[in-house]
Amino acid sequence: MNGNSSSKRRNRRERVRVTRACDLCKKKKLRCSGTLPCVLCQRSNSTCEYTAGYTRGRLPPVPVSASHRFVDNDNVLGQQTTPADENGSTSPVAPPITNTDEGSHLIAQHANNRTVGPSSRNSPEPHQTDSEGHYVGSSSGVSFLIRAQRRLHQQHISFPPNTSIFSFGDAPLPKYDPLCLVVPSKSQAKALLDRYFAFAFPTHRFLHQKQAESWLEQFYVDLNQPQSNNHGVKDIKALVFMIFAQAKQSLPESDPCGVNSADSAVFFAAAEYHLAAETGPARLTSVQARLAQCFYLLSESRINHCWSLFGITARLAIAIGLHRARRREFGGSMDLIEQECRKRVFWSAYSLDNYLSAALGRPRIFHDDEFDQDLPLIVNDSQITTHEILPALTNAQSIMLAPVYHAKLSTIISSILRDLYGIQRAGREKEVSAAAHREAELREWRHELSGFLDSPNVDLLMLTYQRQYTVLNLAFYHAQILLYRPFVLKNLSMPADNMSNREDDQLYGAIDRYIRQCLEAATEVASIVRNLCEQGGLYHNFWFTHYYAFSAIAVLYVHFIHMCSQAVNIEQYSYYFQIGEQAQKDLGTCSERSPSVRRYLVVLEELREEAKKATKRCHQALGITFPISEPQHVTFADNILRDDQRMNDNRQLNIPDIISNQDAVQLMTLSQVQSDQSGLITGSKDEAYADSDIPNLAAWGDLDSLAFTGLGELDFTFPSELLPPA
Repeated sequence: MNGNSSSKRRNRRERVRVTRACDLCKKKKLRCSGTLPCVLCQRSNSTCEYTAGYTRGRLPPVPVSASHRFVDNDNVLGQQTTPADENGSTSPVAPPITNTDEGSHLIAQHANNRTVGPSSRNSPEPHQTDSEGHYVGSSSGVSFLIRAQRRLHQQHISFPPNTSIFSFGDAPLPKYDPLCLVVPSKSQAKALLDRYFAFAFPTHRFLHQKQAESWLEQFYVDLNQPQSNNHGVKDIKALVFMIFAQAKQSLPESDPCGVNSADSAVFFAAAEYHLAAETGPARLTSVQARLAQCFYLLSESRINHCWSLFGITARLAIAIGLHRARRREFGGSMDLIEQECRKRVFWSAYSLDNYLSAALGRPRIFHDDEFDQDLPLIVNDSQITTHEILPALTNAQSIMLAPVYHAKLSTIISSILRDLYGIQRAGREKEVSAAAHREAELREWRHELSGFLDSPNVDLLMLTYQRQYTVLNLAFYHAQILLYRPFVLKNLSMPADNMSNREDDQLYGAIDRYIRQCLEAATEVASIVRNLCEQGGLYHNFWFTHYYAFSAIAVLYVHFIHMCSQAVNIEQYSYYFQIGEQAQKDLGTCSERSPSVRRYLVVLEELREEAKKATKRCHQALGITFPISEPQHVTFADNILRDDQRMNDNRQLNIPDIISNQDAVQLMTLSQVQSDQSGLITGSKDEAYADSDIPNLAAWGDLDSLAFTGLGELDFTFPSELLPPA
């Protein structure tokens, strides 16, 4: 009997084709009632407008909601204007449609909502939507982000609110008293300095090795002398301590000096102590010491602390003019070592600025049209003296070749972030054109370094060259991922009225090629990470490598989910999913000592679960069987939530199991993108190119910021009641 009554209700409520959605529903890809105002705008007390351009033929009338007309007739008369579209045409407002059962039901339902108020049975709970009104229930594409955020809290990967605002979400550093520091012996210190220059930062060499060796000698001379108050003493001591700290991080476990490598934090604390006591004007060494601290904080999973400190460091660099070129003709007695270090420091800071911006989705400090600093010379430190540059003694490749080309790659990344990741969304043609320009620049960059980056015998090279080879290859493939991944989230269905348009064929062909190249770059990153794991060379402090790996795995998973949603044969895409799984397992080998990797794994596991769900849906639709293995990458406790725990999460989130079946159907329809609204069948060009709702990410930045910071900007998007109490 209940089944018969349900069937009668469905028969009375036949679906009506809505030819035009209001501006707000169209932007958020929600199902619109097509009335003025629409049901959703009335519920959220938002202004309902129909001012967006309409390119599907004759402009249809917009019916006025009867409830709105009856409640406030004068206001309706004021709203019955004729909003202009992009071409200057007007939108006539027609009388409400009242001669159909569906129209009568819609008006009656809307009137009830206005007069009686929303009930708990026919309206979503307040926490079912984010701060912008998007539905975030279990059928929403962003629900996996909420689950990941909750798991970060449950597993204490995110940290309590009493943490400083400058480092909220970071892993805590061990507490040390810098006055109780035990200084290593001079021989140990020399070994640490050699390790730093050979291994620690192969492409961010902002220190001069000979100069650092002289600082080390003076450091041990000053140990037995009274404390000097001269300017520059504090910052140089801080630099020496930061060299010790970063060298300690990069020592293998088998090294006798590396047994207590976790105690590198005591050297960071000592450096912090000396920099806090620094007085006088800022110097180059002041910037160098703080830049070294920024890199150290990244390797210790303190990206928020790094970002805060980098703001001070970058502005100190600007204050002393590191962003401007200094010509020798204006000062013939300039120290050439200082001149080259000024260049190196600026370009290392510029590169870090771009990576922090890409990872956190925040504005950059250095802008390409506001500096003219030259690139460093491609000469070894041994060739640079105070007054001249000595000629090279051999034909061997210079150590500075890789740092200079990493700086050149950073300028391309800067252009990619400006063209494809800005606040203002570009149109289809502009994005494809910008990608073509940056693609050509990347191809030229790779060609200039092909002799080194494509070397078949890299294992025969000295350690520094091996590290440079790995870092540059990873940085290149990650630049490709940054360039191409915005197209992975695009719907690529060709509008029906443009199928014969040759220009559109070329554009969509280019987009399809960009997606393939993004996947190829992601698989290359996964392959490099696999090799590092096999050789035992994936260190816990390799922040950049972890970041590159996470970005690559996320692309592989998201693409697989997107293909499953297209109801296509997914066997040909299972290759990318399996690569992502293996890379996720490889990344998990660093999870025990890297909180940032643990955050990455939580988000990646949620993506992996989404892929499993998408596979099941595709199997149900097409009868395709694709086995997905159980996760094998668990390397820390409670990393995976089981099915029963996941069901408990749904209860805590108050999603569909606390509402009726009819209301659940209504909520799910809110998250569906109608084909006549998204342009998948007959829409305009840019609508057919719109963001995909599988998963329904506003941008890659939402995913990145959650993984990199533990919380990210999602706290401003999802309400606090979704999270467990602190």
